[in-house]
Amino acid sequence: MSAAPGEYGEIFDRGYRHYDGPRLGQAQAIWALARYSMARALGMRRPWTAKIIPMLLYAAVAIPVLIAIGIRAFFPAFVFLRYPEFFGAIFLLVGIFVALIAPEMMSSDRHDRLLPLYFSRPIGRTSYVLAKLLATGLLTLSMSLLPAVVLWLGNGFLAPEPLPALQAGLGDLGRIVVAGTMIAFYLGAIGLLISSFTGRKSVAVGVIILGFVLSESLSVAILQAFRDRPDLARWSMVVSPSRTIATMVGQLFGEPDLGSDVPLNVALGVMAAVIAICCGVMFAWYQRRD
Repeated sequence: MSAAPGEYGEIFDRGYRHYDGPRLGQAQAIWALARYSMARALGMRRPWTAKIIPMLLYAAVAIPVLIAIGIRAFFPAFVFLRYPEFFGAIFLLVGIFVALIAPEMMSSDRHDRLLPLYFSRPIGRTSYVLAKLLATGLLTLSMSLLPAVVLWLGNGFLAPEPLPALQAGLGDLGRIVVAGTMIAFYLGAIGLLISSFTGRKSVAVGVIILGFVLSESLSVAILQAFRDRPDLARWSMVVSPSRTIATMVGQLFGEPDLGSDVPLNVALGVMAAVIAICCGVMFAWYQRRD
């Protein structure tokens, strides 16, 4: 007695075809992953509740800038918000923003077990880390750089002679770009490093915030321990993101009292070293574990 057709299953030849379209290369793969990561971090295509906190943070950064421009429009001689003050004021907001988006980019992939899928493709571990750093940096630039540029444009266009004022302020614009970019990628790299070790977003958020608090406490402790050795105490800024950023901003805008008494190139070097170390540790971690 023969089995009925299909009793044990059937095999269908669907004629899978190879992809014959253009090969866009590694750079396009990195950019595609970065775009997806940014959209996910901002809550795109998700319930509106996922967008509340990012929007509130954007509003908290934008409102002081708009107030400063409005005051400048009615009282041209009054300077409500200077650039160093702006960067000092937004540190907490940018830190919270990074604590929000970094776990969404890194911890979610581990929690959803997407890493084997990513790493089975040509994107690889190095490209994955670079894509996530690019996504975090670009999103954070919208907090650390874009409002400062808007403030610069407002100050220029509200001047009695806008065009000469904008030309005279090109130096400030360059300093704004350097400060905003370094802050974005510096804090972003720290947030990504912490988030890469866990698949639970709540844990990553808590550790990032706790890490910032503990680093400030450690910096103060070192500063007090070496208060009789100012040549050593000034290096306490290395373990404090807020003091490192304040030092960089102060040296950029000619206000050294804002941070430690170290040269600008040293502050920039510390921030660049932290970014490189974070990326190296993340690459080594993914290479070993995933």
